[in-house]
Amino acid sequence: MKTSKIKCSVVPILLTFVVVFFLSTFLLTFFFFSGRTLVVPDEFPDIQAAVNEANPGDTILVKPKEDGTSYEESVGITEDDIKLIGIGKTKPVIDGTDVQAEGITLNGKSGVVVKNFRIQNFTVAGISLSSGSGNNLIKGNTVNNNGVNGISLSSGSGNNLIKGNNVNNNGVDGISLNNSGSNMIKRNIANNTESGSGIFLSISNDNMIKGNTTNDNGSSGIILSLNSNSNMITGNLVNKNEVNGIVLSTSDDNLITRNKVNENDNIGIFLNSTSNQNNVFFNRAFGNTPGPDIENQGANNNFKGNKCGNGSPISICN
Repeated sequence: MKTSKIKCSVVPILLTFVVVFFLSTFLLTFFFFSGRTLVVPDEFPDIQAAVNEANPGDTILVKPKEDGTSYEESVGITEDDIKLIGIGKTKPVIDGTDVQAEGITLNGKSGVVVKNFRIQNFTVAGISLSSGSGNNLIKGNTVNNNGVNGISLSSGSGNNLIKGNNVNNNGVDGISLNNSGSNMIKRNIANNTESGSGIFLSISNDNMIKGNTTNDNGSSGIILSLNSNSNMITGNLVNKNEVNGIVLSTSDDNLITRNKVNENDNIGIFLNSTSNQNNVFFNRAFGNTPGPDIENQGANNNFKGNKCGNGSPISICN
């Protein structure tokens, strides 16, 4: 009976991530739209002017300014299937010091690529996807020193690939998902938030959080909260956060596997509510945590092969 129960909880998760994988692969088709190439600042004085001129399938190439100054503007993507790409020896900088808004926004857009920018000093988020934005690629950006989140997904934004971004020193969370499902968050660095976590999920299901680094954050490394269910959290480095490593709060049917969770200031992996159920844990690297390596306040969770021991019962660490 015990084996069957474990299989029942794992299989839906694995099927979910097969779907996520194919959706993320399908996303790559957006690289091959044919259209015009618009160049900033050669042909347009600022990025938004080029975006306003672009049609679906067009590519906007943005060079760093020759005088070394930043693009001081917010950029709202107005069409689907636009590729916005920074080029040059250094990443072009979009700076919000005098803008008081969000850096790059996608509101209900799909098939958009945002790649290779430095986005900084906005009062809210550096990059924001909202209102059902889907099948977009956010890759290779440096998103630092923004007032709230580095990269934010909200309001039903799904099937997006957030990959290879450096998201550091933001005010609340590095990468935030709110009511957004079936996204892949892969190989990002989300460190040193002021008060929040490296990666935060709220009411967000069926996401894959893979191979990210979430260190030295003001709260915890990775948090799943408010019924964030059927997510896969795998292969992440979660170290030296000021509270906990990985936290689950009222979230079910998640697979937490092969993460390295070391030197967090309180607890390594913390299930902080008895409402956490049917989660599966298989993690091998714990160390130097003042509290337990794993603390379970849920029910029907499966702990198998967790190599830990600091304050954790044998039933969890084996």
